[in-house]
Amino acid sequence: MRSLLLGWALGLSLLAVPASAQTFPKLTGRVVDQADIIPPTEEANLNTQLEQLEKTTGHQLVVATVTDLEGNDISDYGYKLGRAWGIGGKENNDGVVFLIAPNERRMNISVGYGLEPILTDALSGRIIRDDVTPKFKDGDYPGGIQAGVNAIAQQIQLPPEEAAARAAAADKAERDRADDGDFGGLIFIGFIVFFFF
Repeated sequence: MRSLLLGWALGLSLLAVPASAQTFPKLTGRVVDQADIIPPTEEANLNTQLEQLEKTTGHQLVVATVTDLEGNDISDYGYKLGRAWGIGGKENNDGVVFLIAPNERRMNISVGYGLEPILTDALSGRIIRDDVTPKFKDGDYPGGIQAGVNAIAQQIQLPPEEAAARAAAADKAERDRADDGDFGGLIFIGFIVFFFF
């Protein structure tokens, strides 16, 4: 009986041990280029642009490139990364993480709840599809990242009513694409993109 209780207690203690903890790169600035795909000049320009965006709108936008998603779905990784870094703050939760995992050929735009009404899944998918992916397919990572940042920044700087209307139009367009049998639209709604084949 004693050995049975001891074995049961040991089993419970093993269940309580967490799986290997998620590791994230350190937040060193508004651009964290762990995958080393952004040249220093472009990185400095992006940092300046994102700092100015935060000053004018109050919204944080961070660009992150990672070498490894550690087996995670990219949207899950992006969400956890934003929380770990505290992007957008606890009170407003209105930050954006533009995440690129070039080795796994995926990218994602994670949006805090405070910005979801104006930077919807469908609009984020459209930015990835129309602005970022063509440049990535050509091997122009810095250009694609810049195009994505510009499109996100443009949207979150619009007056709220105009931004909401633009987001609603993107949502409708993606629903129409899905209704017409274009299943590619569903992939972009989920933020997950294979940007070269």
